Amino acid sequence: MQELISVQNGQAVTTDILISKAFNKRPSSVRRAIKILNCSEEFRRLNFKHTYYVDQQGKKQQSYLITKDGFVLLVMGFTGKHATDLKIRYIEAFNEKEKYLQSEFQRFNDLCQHFLLRKHDVSKAAKNMVCWKHDKPRLLNLIESSKKRLQLDLF
Repeated sequence: MQELISVQNGQAVTTDILISKAFNKRPSSVRRAIKILNCSEEFRRLNFKHTYYVDQQGKKQQSYLITKDGFVLLVMGFTGKHATDLKIRYIEAFNEKEKYLQSEFQRFNDLCQHFLLRKHDVSKAAKNMVCWKHDKPRLLNLIESSKKRLQLDLF
């Protein structure tokens, strides 16, 4: 079931073509079911994105990229034991993909935060090196002067 879900722009999605194969329906039937869904235009826009694919004859065909929420709403109307089993498997697969994305996003954030901390540390060290470059000769001169003043002058 995982192969029926892909990640695009950081979001787990599927297509009407993959849904039609999984539920043994014609792609046109799935697209028709999408068109007649009783949902707001905003929900439709966010969860059913128009796209295209090239079919076996080389023709450009309309398709939909479908989010998890869109999938759930769409397949709620599909009936039968086979449909119920597939709905459960799809939901589980979407959840796994989302869990993976969240984990990867957390790793990415941790890595970025570590990078920024190291960058700050290195920048601070570089500034200290520049200061040291200027302070070292002055401090060595002061130490030498102080050493000379500490020497006993017998004459």
